[in-house]
Amino acid sequence: MLRLNFRSINGDAPKLAVAAFFRFQADGTLRGPENYLVARCVDGCWKLSGSVHRELDCEGPVKLRLAMGANEAPLMLGPFAHLRTAAGMLYGDNACLNIFVPGRNPGAGASCHELTLLSATGDLSRGKD
Repeated sequence: MLRLNFRSINGDAPKLAVAAFFRFQADGTLRGPENYLVARCVDGCWKLSGSVHRELDCEGPVKLRLAMGANEAPLMLGPFAHLRTAAGMLYGDNACLNIFVPGRNPGAGASCHELTLLSATGDLSRGKD
């Protein structure tokens, strides 16, 4: 299971979401299993359970699956011990990945149209990348 922490901008307590995977979509939604709406990006912030959050982070091991387009095979990256966002840009193990979270910065030109965070625990226990 992945634990996604949302960091507040208004002094609210951080929010935690737990799921088998999380999928960021170009329409500004963050979804979990069964297409469940976890959060929505509005004006550059994540709205979750009535509170506003600017950034998020996820403890790994976590892999990324990037869907670039309908006719292209997804790209897999990772595993990473820690993922975080800053101004909509994704960082893995404190290195900038040059990937904007889909839907987070609509005017910034998306690097992918869908980004999925997947648990890499099973892969690491078998010694795979």
